[in-house]
Amino acid sequence: MSAPRLGAAALLALALPARAGLPPRYGGEIGVALSAAPGDLDPARAGTPAELLAARAVHATLVEVDASGAPRPGLLASLPEPEAGGRAFRLRLRPGLRFHSGAPLLASDVAASLLRLASPATRSPHGWIVLPVKGAEEVLAGRATALSGVQVLSEAELRVELESPFPAFPEALAAIPAAVARAADPADGAGPFRLGGDVPGGRRLLAFDGSFRGRPFADALRLVGQDGRRAARAFARGEVDLVVRPEAVAGAAAATPLPAVAATWVLVEARRLPGQAAAVRDALASVSRAELCRFVRGPAVPLGSPLPPALWPGKAPPAQAPPAPPPRPGRRLSLLLSTSDAARAVADRLQVKLFDLGVRVAVEAVGPEAFSARLAAGEFDLALLTRTLAAPTPAAAALEVAWALGGPAAARRALSRLAGADPGAVAAEAAAEALAVPLLGTGLTASARAGLHGLQPLRDGGLDPGELWTLPAVAP
Repeated sequence: MSAPRLGAAALLALALPARAGLPPRYGGEIGVALSAAPGDLDPARAGTPAELLAARAVHATLVEVDASGAPRPGLLASLPEPEAGGRAFRLRLRPGLRFHSGAPLLASDVAASLLRLASPATRSPHGWIVLPVKGAEEVLAGRATALSGVQVLSEAELRVELESPFPAFPEALAAIPAAVARAADPADGAGPFRLGGDVPGGRRLLAFDGSFRGRPFADALRLVGQDGRRAARAFARGEVDLVVRPEAVAGAAAATPLPAVAATWVLVEARRLPGQAAAVRDALASVSRAELCRFVRGPAVPLGSPLPPALWPGKAPPAQAPPAPPPRPGRRLSLLLSTSDAARAVADRLQVKLFDLGVRVAVEAVGPEAFSARLAAGEFDLALLTRTLAAPTPAAAALEVAWALGGPAAARRALSRLAGADPGAVAAEAAAEALAVPLLGTGLTASARAGLHGLQPLRDGGLDPGELWTLPAVAP
């Protein structure tokens, strides 16, 4: 057992309920039911809660964020050191890091992982992470194939130069999509678990002894994608130990709500509604968000700010706008949503509330790729957009929100404001520019069987699979 894991085990043992009476236990396989089966395990493309959880199991980030929101070193030997008045950071890796394949994890791998976030070939939704880096704009636009601001100094050290000072850059590196993956195989990471093969409906992961935090407690992790009914049946039969879905599972020893960091907004396309866009936006803002939350499975909170309260605690303004005068557009509007989002019930309720305000709306659900394409092209009247935010801190989240609502151009404007402005105000400005109305924040529920321990919600709405451990089931 490594020294880091010994320390973590001792601390966790002190935090266990008295009735447990035992320190963390090594061994066993933990079955986890997710809303969807893990895909290719490429952290740069992870976007759904299931993908982000699977990526956290397989990959590791340069920086981590603790429960209080404070950054701490991950793969780095120490926190990034600012240079040149905050326009650059020096990154030094821990010694002896290796990928699951056994290949050494080097500074060149960090540079390649940062580049993949900006490369059009990767099609990552997380280009906001490297947007502050010098040369990112050229790579995003396809005019360059390397980030000019990233300089590899040695096998264990690199320097990252920014276009302008961005103190929250180390926090952005703590987002799971910023994890370091091997360029030749993006599923080859340095996280607590490595690939162990396919199982029906998912993947089996095996403990990685070379993790910088030490070996995880469980020998294996089985991640399967199941709908609500199948997950409940599998849980009742003892086939899975943990269900991570919006709704709680009956009979669970513990049902822990995870922070609600998936934000849902309605976007108004002004070019399709000349002279009426502002009135339609005001009508949307007057709809009761608290009422909409009742049509959501799992944890949900009204949003009065583009940043969910989990990422901006105590800072959000009241979530209810005053009633708006009826805009009464001359034609029926379309409300576009993606079939991959569990927001149809919210869309249907929004349709009813807008009708009461004089706005006739037809709901149009399309596939994820068509939704993204039409959103980028502005081919919609209204769009119901849900994004699971990966940023773990307010300033980084404000940049991510601006990217989600208005793309790279809006994120660049937000970046220039973040140097000395309140992150909530910056996110609100980005929403105002996009005519986006925040509606609600949603999260997941972790339903655990008796004997499963180490379940600690993280600030970014996830949990750490490397900290899970089990006690053997006791026969009644």
